[in-house]
Amino acid sequence: MARRIPIRRKLAAALAIPITALLVVAGLEVAQSLRERDEIAEQTKLATASIGPSGLITAIQNERNYASVWLLGFEDTVQLPVTSFDEAKSATNAAAAAFRADIERKGGEAEETYAPALEALDGLAEVRATVDNFEGELGLVNIDISDPLFQGYTDIVTGLFDANSQVALAVDDPVLRRGVELTDIASRQTDIIARTLRSMVFSGLSPGGLDQPEEIAEASGLFGQVLINQSQAQSLGTGIYEPLARELKRESDATGFVDLAQQTLDEAGTEPVPITPLLETVSIDQDTSWYGFRHSVEDAVLDRADELNDAATRTMIWFLVLAGVAAAVALGVTWLVSRSITRPLRSLTGQAKVMADHRLPEAVIDILDTPLGDDVEIPEVEPVAVPTRDEVSDVAEALNTVQDSALDLAVEQAVLRRNIADSFVN
Repeated sequence: MARRIPIRRKLAAALAIPITALLVVAGLEVAQSLRERDEIAEQTKLATASIGPSGLITAIQNERNYASVWLLGFEDTVQLPVTSFDEAKSATNAAAAAFRADIERKGGEAEETYAPALEALDGLAEVRATVDNFEGELGLVNIDISDPLFQGYTDIVTGLFDANSQVALAVDDPVLRRGVELTDIASRQTDIIARTLRSMVFSGLSPGGLDQPEEIAEASGLFGQVLINQSQAQSLGTGIYEPLARELKRESDATGFVDLAQQTLDEAGTEPVPITPLLETVSIDQDTSWYGFRHSVEDAVLDRADELNDAATRTMIWFLVLAGVAAAVALGVTWLVSRSITRPLRSLTGQAKVMADHRLPEAVIDILDTPLGDDVEIPEVEPVAVPTRDEVSDVAEALNTVQDSALDLAVEQAVLRRNIADSFVN
């Protein structure tokens, strides 16, 4: 004998497949939104991590520039953000500690990308020893000491530049990527300007000035990179960065470095290098020109990162809400459909049992027990009724027909019995 399975269970089994499919699709969409949010979070971590080296690079550049001009006795000629080597070292150490903490907190790809640059920072102690252990007289005689010192700092800065370039390649959002690239260009530009200035000044301090082919070639190559960076910054300065690029051009033109450096190269070998005017072009406030531009771009990058993270979080929440609503609607519809079928069926089953066990037998007995002399009448029997207009109601009507037919047969049988009895009496 086949096992009896309730209709409710059959309906649940039939509806389980589409509901499960719906929940699976909703789950996949939620999982996808979570992955996208995590990817955007990783991208923004990388982008914002690229801001950290900018402050550290500036601190190292300030320390490098101060140490170089101090050895040559020019520390009073150039306006620098630091006034002593100890102050410069303290600023670098603080920036390095903050950058390390930020990278460790971000972890992941950011920590992996900047690991070589952080490792290179350990070389600062060896570079600083040149100044810390210096006991000679300050002046131009220290050019041979200043040159390797300058290069040692530059090598460390280059490692940070290389890491920033990798970050720019890894960022997918075009606006965020342009911000990282502009930050990198601004940091590189302040470095290349310092190196161009050093090349021209050192050549100008030598006998004959900037007159040797190798000296001119070195200064020209560095200055050419200055012009390239300047052009790239203007071409990348679009969208939200366009006002910043316009302000950069205005302020960088105002310093006069580009024009004076170009003039120095044009007059190389014929005119002395204008050392003091060149130094004055870089004696600017740290919030103007390329410095100010970099800070403004960093703020824009942070705002864009917040915007992307907020949008990703909102999308994820919407998917979660929609998935919850879809699941609730599916379960609710399933319950309503199941209830709309099983409730009338239960009512029909109950009424059919009552009809079969009580109403119909009792009505038939009442008909058959009609006393002699009384007319045989069909008693009032409550029909089977269900609150639906579907197949269940059709079954209810069929049962009512069966019930009426049974009552009619009972009446006919009662009349037949009475006729037979009358015949016997006659």
